[in-house]
Amino acid sequence: MTIFKAIVLHFWKYKYLMLIFLSVFFLFAVGFSQNSNSQTYSSEALDLKVVDQSDSEISRGFIDYLAVDNNVEVMGAEADTNELEEEIFLGISDGIIQIPPDFESRLNASSPAVEVTSDQRGMVHMQLENIINRFFVFLNATSSTSEEVDFEQMNTMPTEGITVKLHESVDVASQSNFMSMSGFVNFAGYWIMLFLLIVVGNVMSEFNKVELRQRVNVSPMPTRSLMLQTIAAQAVIGLFLVCFMFFGGILLRLEHLENLPLGKMLVALLLITTFTLSVHYVIGALTTNKFIINGLANFLAIGMAFLSGIMMPLEVMGEAAQNIAQYLPLYHFTQIYASPDISWVDSSLPILVLILYITAFLIIGMILENKKKIES
Repeated sequence: MTIFKAIVLHFWKYKYLMLIFLSVFFLFAVGFSQNSNSQTYSSEALDLKVVDQSDSEISRGFIDYLAVDNNVEVMGAEADTNELEEEIFLGISDGIIQIPPDFESRLNASSPAVEVTSDQRGMVHMQLENIINRFFVFLNATSSTSEEVDFEQMNTMPTEGITVKLHESVDVASQSNFMSMSGFVNFAGYWIMLFLLIVVGNVMSEFNKVELRQRVNVSPMPTRSLMLQTIAAQAVIGLFLVCFMFFGGILLRLEHLENLPLGKMLVALLLITTFTLSVHYVIGALTTNKFIINGLANFLAIGMAFLSGIMMPLEVMGEAAQNIAQYLPLYHFTQIYASPDISWVDSSLPILVLILYITAFLIIGMILENKKKIES
């Protein structure tokens, strides 16, 4: 167990770096836990500029409707649109609504009735579109059932409410708990990859110094024994890392653990840790340069996290990115606990894929290590 002890002692030299990594992760995790239940939306009064070129009864009724819950300033037809758009850019105004002269004929023809300008990057744009669409829906419903439109009555209709009870087909609380915990485990898997690739890389680059490697190469120790002791020493650090993150996540979500696939999440973290160590075994057999190792660590961890749906949902990516993701280990890592009620049978395929990845990289690393030992 000489190699095992030597590598563990090298890890101990980096205890402060490891403490910093774990502290940063814990701070991120605490912030994530505190913000996970704040998924609420509330509308706010908007500062709107309305350019009324129609000056009709319907346009005035529309303006009165907008003014119920918002701050509305009516501009004349001579208003400078460029200046109004600059106010949106400066944050002075939330939106511009231009009512064309042929407003009524557009409504009768079911054509776009008004032109809306707002900052489409924020929620204000969605709120403004919702307000406008709601008016025209009520207007269409009212005009189709009566000859004349009572705008005063119609403008009060959207503000009235009724009590609605929804029958949920799923347990909303359990689904929310699962989404929060699965997001935590996703982030933990990425952090484990980055942590191990960087820290193990720096440790093994020192362990693989020329004088140490020469002593190992001339020893009668077979390559398999060297590999097993190396992986075992790294696995001790990896196991500590998994336990810290997994049980830390449980403590953060202690009151929200019902109906969660915790066993599958633990298995997933153990497998991604083993996979990362097997990848590093190959990297360590190819190079001992710290700069190259750190560069590869960032490239592999960030690249796979991005393409596997951890940093950004795969649903918003293109079809090509989604196809690539299915060949990445981190994607199969997330599929082990893909749903709250996932069974071990459903998890078996992604588990098998990760095991095959681990086996393949260990074999490649062993071949490269044996070749290096022969050449030296």
